[in-house]
Amino acid sequence: MNEIAIRGGTVVDGTGAPARRADVGIRDGRIAEIGDTVRANEEVDASGRIVAPGFVDIHTHYDAQVLWDRALEPSSHHGVTSVVAGNCGYSLAPTKARDRASLMRTLDKVEDMRIATLEAGVSWDFESYGEYLSAIEARGLGIHFGGYVGHTPVRLFVLGDEAYEREATETEIGEMKRVVAESIRAGAIGFSTDRAGFHLGDGGRPVPSVASSQAEVEALLSVAGEIGQGVLHVAAGEQFDWVYDFQRGAGAVLNWSSILTYPETWKSRAPYREKLARHRAGRAAGADVSVQVSCRPIVQRITLREPTSFYQMPSFKELVQTPEAERARVIGDREWRARVMAEFESGDSIDPGWSTFTVAESDVHADLVGRSVLALAAERGGTPWDVACDLALEEDLATRFEVVFANDDVEGVSELLTGEGCILGLSDAGAHVGQICDAVLPTDFLANWVRDRSLMSVEQGIRKLSGELASVAGLADRGTLEPGHVADVVVLDWERLAPGPERRAFDLPAGGERLTADAPSGIDHVLVAGVPTRREGRSVLDSLERWPGQVLRSVPR
Repeated sequence: MNEIAIRGGTVVDGTGAPARRADVGIRDGRIAEIGDTVRANEEVDASGRIVAPGFVDIHTHYDAQVLWDRALEPSSHHGVTSVVAGNCGYSLAPTKARDRASLMRTLDKVEDMRIATLEAGVSWDFESYGEYLSAIEARGLGIHFGGYVGHTPVRLFVLGDEAYEREATETEIGEMKRVVAESIRAGAIGFSTDRAGFHLGDGGRPVPSVASSQAEVEALLSVAGEIGQGVLHVAAGEQFDWVYDFQRGAGAVLNWSSILTYPETWKSRAPYREKLARHRAGRAAGADVSVQVSCRPIVQRITLREPTSFYQMPSFKELVQTPEAERARVIGDREWRARVMAEFESGDSIDPGWSTFTVAESDVHADLVGRSVLALAAERGGTPWDVACDLALEEDLATRFEVVFANDDVEGVSELLTGEGCILGLSDAGAHVGQICDAVLPTDFLANWVRDRSLMSVEQGIRKLSGELASVAGLADRGTLEPGHVADVVVLDWERLAPGPERRAFDLPAGGERLTADAPSGIDHVLVAGVPTRREGRSVLDSLERWPGQVLRSVPR
């Protein structure tokens, strides 16, 4: 007898096949049958609803949060049943005790994970990647969690603090390969590296993966193919053509991040159509490479106390190296402001788009919320950057400004979302939590792009969030509704589906703050490995005796 039957719904199975009216039977945590009439001890009425596979989020940074938040919120509210962490080369393991503080300072600078929160929330009862996964498993999970082993901690593990400073020797590269292989064999889903070149880490230095040689990068990426286990991810930045040439001999599937649309004023970014053409050419030449794209505009709510979005600019190196308590001095320095403004105007790194650079959150300047610094500069005099700095100083650098950086071109984003070999990613869930909440990507994509804009069929939209991503991540028995597959299921009220409101919460360890969106509409039911975790639009995780999430481990091919 089935334990649960989801009855009367329209099954969209994640393969792209036509939707059909069917019941789904679940037994022992897996799909037991799909048919016209399926009965069970417990039955869920899905009449008028879509029954789909649980969603996969292939680009998260939940590496730290998973150690204090077993539910992995807010992703678990949005129909996500599997997440992949460790992206861009930033995992928490392997890490020796000597390197913990440096890694946390790098995560603080690159991923906006505040040090106080990391110190309070990460127990460090592990060193190797296998020990890290065991620690997660022991705590329990509300949804499934897997991760890449990252280049940055691997480099620190072998080179120590010199990982930031120099290229590795052949002997050190060999040792790093051994650590990567050990990590993948212990369950990491693969290896990830950051080659974008602009991230600054501990002490304002380029992150360790950027200090490495190309030979080192390719040697470490080759491990997955050599041992016949794992997949690959590269945060490639603007120089990405090499990944297509490399993958053809790598013996492992590779995805990279990302192609976004940028305004023409961004001289530092190639046009998205040019990148898309290069991507298509690489695939046509035989490379099994996917590129991440996003339906979300790149909009961040930053403070000038920690404006990580601008750290790639040369003038901000001084701010990165200045203790937080002394940063008001730098921000008040007129000469420093002039250097920053000159770099903005050059377009060589970042164009902040002053007309959409607005006051977003402020207790002192509540009357200015929603106004652009460009308009305020016209009234007050000075540059838009002067206005931002002055407003921030009047509020102890607590003012939050909303900046629209990229990906707000509907036509361009539509072209990317429908591009061949373009996969949905870049939610960054678990990172930049004070600035963004793009964990809502699945509900935003289905509601605002598939349903409201009719960008693609429901079947293709569901596939892009489930079967397609499970395949790229190497999750063989997930992502589609098929007998024998893990019973990760979401029941959707299609017409009501929406991401819901965002709110700012101060509930992270050490009172850390985050933007969250934990009240979507239209996510009626969620089952994780056959266990209901959401009923009638409400999470029931806290009522469960056993949390059903599993650690996603790679297996030999």
